[in-house]
Amino acid sequence: MFKNLVIPIDLSDKNSIKPIIGPALNFVHNFGAKLHFVHIIPDFGAKLMEDYLPKNWIKDQKERYVEQMRELVRQHLPGEIDVDYYVGRGSIYDEVIQYSVSVDADLIIVSAVRPQLVDYLLGSNASKIVRHSRISVLVVRE
Repeated sequence: MFKNLVIPIDLSDKNSIKPIIGPALNFVHNFGAKLHFVHIIPDFGAKLMEDYLPKNWIKDQKERYVEQMRELVRQHLPGEIDVDYYVGRGSIYDEVIQYSVSVDADLIIVSAVRPQLVDYLLGSNASKIVRHSRISVLVVRE
C-alpha cells in the first residue's frame, strides 16, 4: 500500500524525528517501504548574498546536512532499511511536496510541533503540507 515515504525533518530540532520512527518502521516492516528523509534549507534571501559566499558554500552545506541526517538515522533506525536523503533549498512545504512528486511518494509523514498560540496544533509548514499535498499525509504527535 504505502511503499515510498517522504519524511521531512528539522535538523535544528533533532527530537522531532523520535515520534516518526515507530510509524515509519511499521510501514517498512508491513509494506517494504522505502524512506526518503528530507531537510530543506529555508531561503531567507540568501540568493542575494550568494556572490559574497565562498564558491562551494551551498554544496558544502548540503553535504553537511546529509551527514547529519545519516547520523540521526543511524541512531534511530536499524541499518538494513532502504533510505534516501535529500537536502533542498527554498520554501519548506513547496520543496517537500515537489520532492514527494519527483520520487512518486505514496505518503508524507510529518511531526507535529507542540501547540502554540501562533501555530495552534500544527506548525505552519506541516499545516501547508497537509493542505497542499496531493498524496496522504500522516501527522504524528508526541
